[in-house]
Amino acid sequence: MTEGTDLVTLDPDATPAAAGGGELVPAGDHSPVVAGPHHPGPRQYVLIAIVLVILTGVEVATSYLEGHVNSNLLIVALAIMAMVKFFLVAAWYMHMKQDSRLFRRLFVMGMTLACIVYGIVILFFSSTTLKS
Repeated sequence: MTEGTDLVTLDPDATPAAAGGGELVPAGDHSPVVAGPHHPGPRQYVLIAIVLVILTGVEVATSYLEGHVNSNLLIVALAIMAMVKFFLVAAWYMHMKQDSRLFRRLFVMGMTLACIVYGIVILFFSSTTLKS
């Protein structure tokens, strides 16, 4: 056998796994892939996209309220809206909602730690960033 060539032996009883999939499975196997959690359909993706567009519009409108409302309240409101949007994107479009518990926990722990560090830095420099 020469380097760079792969030999493939086909099982004579193998059948295609799915139309156009190109995979072969032994005869009698009806489901080559273990059934996983239900993935969202196109309708759910569109609904989440609409919610994200509305939240973005609310964020933009909130940012124009700078002279009328306490700026600290604006910072908190914008931060909360950004966190909600990030959660929606991570949960639905990055499929964290359907991912394994271990990966979800690691992700949430990392995000929690990042928020704590961000909060500490904001409080440390509050005399220059927050207005009274």
